[in-house]
Amino acid sequence: VTVWGKVGDAGARARLSLPCVRVSGGGSLCLKNLELLASEENRVQEGLLQCSDCFITSKHGCGVLCLQKARLSLRNCEVSGCLRSGIGVNGKNTEIDLQHCVVSKNGFSGIGVNHHARSITLRDTSIVGNGYHGVWLNNGVVAQWLGGEISGNRLSDKDGGGVLRGFD
Repeated sequence: VTVWGKVGDAGARARLSLPCVRVSGGGSLCLKNLELLASEENRVQEGLLQCSDCFITSKHGCGVLCLQKARLSLRNCEVSGCLRSGIGVNGKNTEIDLQHCVVSKNGFSGIGVNHHARSITLRDTSIVGNGYHGVWLNNGVVAQWLGGEISGNRLSDKDGGGVLRGFD
């Protein structure tokens, strides 16, 4: 399913306010040019969520929580103002790909990864001003950093026992 918001005057996106988005059971959802204002946590489990040119927030959870076999692809998106982490990973065999994104001002970490992922790639992404860490990677988790900025996060820019390859 694809939901495409028409860009309004001065680049304004269409607004989609709902309890949450759930992608599961092998499903696929593509969002373009939208503001996703969720009251609950958005979740992906055994499915694919692709977003481009979107703003994502959640009043009562992560912007996107990735569970078992979740695939998440964000391009030119902002994930901000979430109660918990912007992007949370609590399931194995996930694939996370962010390109030209901003993950900021979230209550917990910008990106928090608790389980081994199949792949995590962060390209030209800014992870700034989050309540805990910019990126938190659990022991054994490996992610790829391909440029951008990680700064101004309350506790640290990168923490946990995992490895963020390419980050100084």
